Amino acid sequence: MRSMKRPRKPVHRYRSLLFPGIALLAVFVFWAAFDSPEEARGETRLFEYGGLKMEITNVREVGRDFCNDGGPELWEYPVYTVYPGATATVLEADMLEVGGGPASPKWFFYLEQGNRRLEVLDSMEPVELTPEVVGMVDGDGGAWLMRFEVWEVNS
Repeated sequence: MRSMKRPRKPVHRYRSLLFPGIALLAVFVFWAAFDSPEEARGETRLFEYGGLKMEITNVREVGRDFCNDGGPELWEYPVYTVYPGATATVLEADMLEVGGGPASPKWFFYLEQGNRRLEVLDSMEPVELTPEVVGMVDGDGGAWLMRFEVWEVNS
C-alpha cells in the first residue's frame, strides 16, 4: 500500500533580490572599512593684499623670499609650497580705473612658458596651481605679490 504522506514541495530559496542585495551591501561595508580614503592634504590659507583677496588650498607651508624691484629697498613676499591638486580661488579683485574707459585687471598670474600672464578677475574659475603657474604680479609687472611651488611627493 502506498504511503499517505503528502509529497514535499520543492523549496525555492532567494526568489527575490533581497539576499543578494544584503550580501553585496555587506561586502561594500567590509571594503569601505579597510580602504583608506584619499585624505585632504595641507590647509586652506587666505591671502590679502590691497584689494586682492584669494583662498589657496592644499598649502603645505608658507615661506618668505625677497626681491628687488629696481630700487634700493627689498620687497618681501610669501612663497606658498602646495601639494599637487592645490587651487587658488579669487574672492575679490580690484580693477584699474583708467580715465573713464573700461576697467582693466590690476593683478595677474604669471605663467612660466612664454612669459604669459593670466588676468585675475572677480568671477574667474579657480586656478589649479601646477608647476607652470609660478606666482602673481601686479598690473605693471613689477615685484612679486606671491610665488607658488608645487611639493613633489617622492614615490
